Amino acid sequence: MEQPSEEIKSAWSYAEGHRSNFLEELKELVSQPSVSAQNIGLKECAELVRTKMAELGLDAKLLPIEGAPDAVYGELKGSSGAKTLVVYNHYDVQPVEPLEEWKSDPFTPTERDGRLYGRGVGDDKGELVARFNAIKSLMNSGGSIKPNVKWLVEGEEEVGSPHLHGFISKNRSMLKGDGCLWEAGDRSPAGRSEIHLGVKGLLYVEFRLKVGEKDQHSSYGAIAPNPAWRLVNLLKTIKDEKEKILVEGFYGDAVKPTPQERKFLKENEFSVKELRKDLQIKYLLEEKDDVATLTKHLYSPTANIAGFASGYMGKGAKTIVPKEAFVKMDFRLVANMRAADIERKLKQHLRKWGFTDVELQTISKEDPAKTPVESYIAQTLMRCAEMVEQEKPNVWPTIAGTGPMSLFTRELKLPTAMGLGVNYPGASFHAPNEHIILDYYMKGIKQLICLFALF
Repeated sequence: MEQPSEEIKSAWSYAEGHRSNFLEELKELVSQPSVSAQNIGLKECAELVRTKMAELGLDAKLLPIEGAPDAVYGELKGSSGAKTLVVYNHYDVQPVEPLEEWKSDPFTPTERDGRLYGRGVGDDKGELVARFNAIKSLMNSGGSIKPNVKWLVEGEEEVGSPHLHGFISKNRSMLKGDGCLWEAGDRSPAGRSEIHLGVKGLLYVEFRLKVGEKDQHSSYGAIAPNPAWRLVNLLKTIKDEKEKILVEGFYGDAVKPTPQERKFLKENEFSVKELRKDLQIKYLLEEKDDVATLTKHLYSPTANIAGFASGYMGKGAKTIVPKEAFVKMDFRLVANMRAADIERKLKQHLRKWGFTDVELQTISKEDPAKTPVESYIAQTLMRCAEMVEQEKPNVWPTIAGTGPMSLFTRELKLPTAMGLGVNYPGASFHAPNEHIILDYYMKGIKQLICLFALF
């Protein structure tokens, strides 16, 4: 296996000697709230990120986006004739609710048992600060940054990046490059590094139905329309008891894994038992062997009920027929599917089944994205992970999560990959007690040192 150069070794030694400093820098960013869904602390966090970039020597600035938080953009000149690496992160985080389930304040980063807890510590501030500190380690140990770096950090990824498409369309020339390092980086349950080369798409919608101006006494239940039952009946037309999605044409563009992708799935480390443990659930739907379950997880589109609200939800009884009902659903889409196409088919589905009284509101949508394993960015990430770990990483052709990666792969024509990160499956993203393992944080910094020295 490839051994690190003296330049990389020196940068690794610098990182190890500054572990406590690098931890404090992460705590500083996590301590700054930046909840995009609630518009909390975004301006302050954007300025803090810009300041950190400038301290590294990047030409960093805030870029206003109409109707959205400022983006942070920075450039750093690399070696003569070098390739250009585009880096994408986000500084916004998920809401902290339910607050009572946190064991420590979500914006007071707290160390416990070799872990650091706090909202955004993994998604995505840990990844962002690890990248900062990789550059710092190279520069302060006598090394140099090989690629030209173009770095974009947005502030509304956690609400679906609704304004990023317009921003990308206006700034295509600014973001030209040879490859993109995406926001995230993960490990297997056993700690093996992972490289992710794609994401699922997403269509998030809300079905709304209001049948009157007030709730009715339930004695009118035989004659008064009940919007909750109406939406229940709608949901039964969307997916059956065997998990098959019934919207006409829904699966039409979905693709199955290629032989090469199936080979990766078989070689990668994956365990249904470990996944259940990390997710803290008793069973999985249609659970089979590891590879079959994994293939279903990564290559099956979904129709998920994310929330259902109607009527009285307080203590005791209140006998009413509710006046309105709401259902939130998210549809995860696999390669070749398009969110706008599924949105159109959903509208046709409502008309076909006579639910023209139900309002369909689209909350957000993202297309899926994939990057070939032969791309330079993918091969370099694999090389860097292996150099630190001295073992081959898991290479995933796609993952089940979603992000605005298609804007980079389709709009900018940038091969884009995720990896060399600080996270692991049990990190409680989007949930109470989000955390990272500190040893993984340092290993991620070492892998990123390799990337900035080699790309």
